[in-house]
Amino acid sequence: MAGDVPADERVFIAPGASDAMVAGPREAVIAAGPAGQQPTAASTGADPEAGERTLHRYGRVHVFGAPGSGDGPAAAVAKPVPGAANGSYGPVDGTVVATAGLAGLDRTETLGLEAFRLRASAAYRRAKQVRPRAGEPWDMDRPCTDVAPPHGASGHAHPAAPPAAGAPAATATLVATATSGDGGGAASDANSTAGPLSSYLEGSVAVGLIMVEGPTADLQFTAAERTKVVAEAQNGLSWLATSNPAAGITFSYDIQIVRLTQPADASQSDLEAYWRDPTMAKLGYQANFDGVYDYANAIRSRLGTAWGYVAFVTKYPVQYFAYAAIGGPRIVLTYANDGWGPDNLDRVFAHESSHVFGAVDEYGSSGCDCGGSFGRFGAPNGNCDSCAPNPVDCLMRGNTFAFCRFTPAHIGWGRGASGNPVLVQSKGLGHLGQFQLVVPSSFDGLTHRWENFDQPGYPWEDPFQTAQALGKLDAVTMIQSNLSNPGSLECVVRVGADLYHLWRDSTGAFVWSTPTKIATGAAGVPSFVQGGYGAHGNFEMLYPATGTGLISMWRNNDAFLYPWSTPRQILPELGHIDAVSLIQGDRGTPPGALEAVIRAGTRLGHIWRDQTPAAAWHLTTWFGDGTAGNPVLIESSFPGARNFEVVVPSATSGLIHFYRNNQAAGTPWSGPRPFATNLGKVDAVAMMQSTFQGHLEVVVRIADRLYQMFRDASGAWFPANRIA
Repeated sequence: MAGDVPADERVFIAPGASDAMVAGPREAVIAAGPAGQQPTAASTGADPEAGERTLHRYGRVHVFGAPGSGDGPAAAVAKPVPGAANGSYGPVDGTVVATAGLAGLDRTETLGLEAFRLRASAAYRRAKQVRPRAGEPWDMDRPCTDVAPPHGASGHAHPAAPPAAGAPAATATLVATATSGDGGGAASDANSTAGPLSSYLEGSVAVGLIMVEGPTADLQFTAAERTKVVAEAQNGLSWLATSNPAAGITFSYDIQIVRLTQPADASQSDLEAYWRDPTMAKLGYQANFDGVYDYANAIRSRLGTAWGYVAFVTKYPVQYFAYAAIGGPRIVLTYANDGWGPDNLDRVFAHESSHVFGAVDEYGSSGCDCGGSFGRFGAPNGNCDSCAPNPVDCLMRGNTFAFCRFTPAHIGWGRGASGNPVLVQSKGLGHLGQFQLVVPSSFDGLTHRWENFDQPGYPWEDPFQTAQALGKLDAVTMIQSNLSNPGSLECVVRVGADLYHLWRDSTGAFVWSTPTKIATGAAGVPSFVQGGYGAHGNFEMLYPATGTGLISMWRNNDAFLYPWSTPRQILPELGHIDAVSLIQGDRGTPPGALEAVIRAGTRLGHIWRDQTPAAAWHLTTWFGDGTAGNPVLIESSFPGARNFEVVVPSATSGLIHFYRNNQAAGTPWSGPRPFATNLGKVDAVAMMQSTFQGHLEVVVRIADRLYQMFRDASGAWFPANRIA
């Protein structure tokens, strides 16, 4: 690994012209070639099969990263890189593969390459292992944030003064106005100067790294220090980019070295403006804060990214050694880095960059509190040192490469799935009935998305996060109830051994409730339905016990406050159960018996509840083997049949389809019918039957990504498309 980032990284130098130019006078920079094009994975030689993707772009110099062991060079098997000269191989951690000669690299490309070589050196890696003050809380005596003047104000922003006793730190709530594409986070008008510069940290980001020097040696950077600055920025942003692969983060750089003529002057009333304004003038922009906005927008447009911000690094006196504007457009750092030293610039750089995308400080002297509503998803600051009962390590709290459960929501990480997805077609929402999808986030809380059938192309709308305060969720089950018009979305989620219920209003506010704990002693994947018992239809739920068998619960929707019943263990003789999928079918006396499919190990079984006062559960048969993940059971509405349809991940690759012929004597099960084996190992699945010609609609999770596919009325399965 390069530095101390748990990824295996290498450099690929692509052929073609440099794209490190920026429009404007060039007194302070070395000239470069004409602008190049945004490269594709194929043109750069990245190896997606190895999980490799571009983390950094310095013109033709691309730093690739793939998940690594975190404790040394990768054990990956080297293989030829398409188009590589002299039979070069990759990915191998720390290597440089060139299809173009190293001569003619411009300043941005050269510094990016030299920074990577420094990070890959044994000395650099050793230094990171013994970095000074590792793990210590930040000792800043104030928030390291300000709020920049709006573009067009031509004003100046100052780091926030220390808050009054008991007063909250300066904060800002960000609201994303960009829509995302398949790549994760790309703005619908990514190159427009009218859009926000940094709504959330997903997709492509332009970084204008400006080293500001003065006329004397103490204000100038040596060649080694310039490389060190770029390496520290690269290391810190590599950690951000690899912390959430699903966010698809790539940083593209424009590096400038500007030397001013004025000496240091600590008596200036605005220490930043003293060197910032002439720096922007040197680069051909307005000599004020508007020039920073214009430069950030210019590099964002030229580099073809969704977002952009500016990072100033200087030895001039500043009011505070490191600070950032919440929401952008700039961060400011000093090389000496106060008492933290240059070896910690990477974590300070990542900390301040997180502010740009909405994160807030968590160290006690910032004046933080545990409330508020921050970032893309309006999450509270629940890890604040001053009030969190058990604050954990977090980059926003101290000198560590770690995030607490709140910061990912602050910086807007809405992509990345874990656990099992659940899919329903809602009633009363949209003209055709929108698809509603929930899945546990890769980080914390629940991700909710919906497919908008009222828009051309049926887009999946941007993800919404809720229940982050519960931490990482293990499993979820969801229905749309009839308790309002249109019905609310009702979820039960599992966190460890605990179950929580939450619901979303569908009558216009579309607000998720605060989760309420309803049970403990749960394991595996639960399932619940709104059945036909009771005037309003009670909730019926099954979930695997932590020991053996299943637990049955129901909620009385006819009683005040909708009480849940006492949990009741059933079928302990079946041993440990991993997952269950519950329905209320048409069979039996109206309103129909409860029926379920369970997975125990690799086997699938069918169980049902009789309609006697004892409400006893029975195993009908074991009917499938070679399965994994969670099964999904539905009763189909195909004409002339009410068959049971089951889809479950295979223990090897793809999915397996079973069905039970409920019209035939003995109601035999048919299958297995494997399909979608080209997907490889599938971790979890969701299925429903939609109103679109009775299609079986399926969403699968593979690692942290979601794919959608369907089967038409003829029984043909259509290829999967990635949706998140």
